[in-house]
Amino acid sequence: MLGMLLLFAALASGFAFAGISGPSPVPPAPSFQLSTNVLVLCRGVVNIVPIAVSNPRGSSQMTSLQLGVIASKNIYAIGNGTVNSANVSANSTVVMHLPIFVSLNTSSLVSVGVTVNYNYLTLYSDSEVRNMSFGVQSCPSSLSVQTSPVVTSGRIENLVLNLTNVGSATLGTVSLKISLPSQDSAILTSQPVQVGTLVPGEKRQVNETVFFYRNASQSFPLNVSVDMYNGTSPVQILDTIPLLSRGMINLTPSSITLSPTTPTSGSIFSVSFILTDVGTAGASAVTVTPLPPNGITTYSSNSVFVGDMSVDTQTPVTVTLRASASTTSHTYKMPVMISYLDSLRNNQSTTIDVPVTISGSTALNISRTGSSGAAVAGSSGAVVYRRSSAGLLLPAVLVMVIIALAFLYIRERRRFRKQQHK
Repeated sequence: MLGMLLLFAALASGFAFAGISGPSPVPPAPSFQLSTNVLVLCRGVVNIVPIAVSNPRGSSQMTSLQLGVIASKNIYAIGNGTVNSANVSANSTVVMHLPIFVSLNTSSLVSVGVTVNYNYLTLYSDSEVRNMSFGVQSCPSSLSVQTSPVVTSGRIENLVLNLTNVGSATLGTVSLKISLPSQDSAILTSQPVQVGTLVPGEKRQVNETVFFYRNASQSFPLNVSVDMYNGTSPVQILDTIPLLSRGMINLTPSSITLSPTTPTSGSIFSVSFILTDVGTAGASAVTVTPLPPNGITTYSSNSVFVGDMSVDTQTPVTVTLRASASTTSHTYKMPVMISYLDSLRNNQSTTIDVPVTISGSTALNISRTGSSGAAVAGSSGAVVYRRSSAGLLLPAVLVMVIIALAFLYIRERRRFRKQQHK
């Protein structure tokens, strides 16, 4: 009964617990004070907090002093959660460094329960709990995590995370885990990914395989959590990287036709095809520009503006060209560039090859009004053979000479026969 009364008396005097090892009455325990010059704790890391234990003048000596942390929802103890120190004499102060781990989801203000255990006057012990308040903030990390800010939806993509140890201590047992909004994506890589050890300044790549749905939002967060040891202290990092999603645009031509089917040299012809976006996002400001080879030129306009195209829509496109008169018979590969803007308003382009067969004309348009024998190209590309009047005079003279010689021959022969009859 006496022990219970003494216990209640000790509690009433402000002590959390006083162990009774000697005779009664129990002498008063030292009225010590706890203080620290640390006002703010960092989230996700082990904070080494200096705790000053001050024993006032006239108090009993504190021996076998031990401090500890009471674990709570957002506060974690390191190791066995306690640190030991030497004795604290009256009118003296001892500083003890208490490790306190604060989780990443801790609010901006936290209360930490610190346990104090010690002996005094050889036979007595005291155990108390003192609450200390701290502000909480996110502090610079010793591990840098970066990745490309732009991803493509509608396909499986390899997401590369670049890790760099930017601190001065070796990071050990690094374990990384990512998460994405479930309605926009799916992570195909097993989580977490074991990275291993990173010495100061070392860089490492982690490849994550993810799938972004066709209707993924244009902007969403990539959450990265890392558990590791900074030297010998456990560290937890939570980083959020904003990602931009652009859809996959795939403009595909089909039903390519030429009119006429086989153009001739010097003629005008057209190339027509159906353009379809078979990707996951629409394209803006679509423009078709033919890039004709030597001997073929654009006619009327250098490009055709198509405009905006949505997914799974078809748009007919026709470009008009001209084959020069000197173009020979040949099958050409004519590139056609399709340029457009993606969902982020970036310029993109793709090129297709359109086969064009040109037939050179072999017909000769002979003019009866000339006779020079000079061959020239007509306006349609056909070769025209022209002859001048000087070219026709020479054959006429030859005919007249032949007739005159024949006449003289016949007259001389008749004269010779008359002489023989006389």
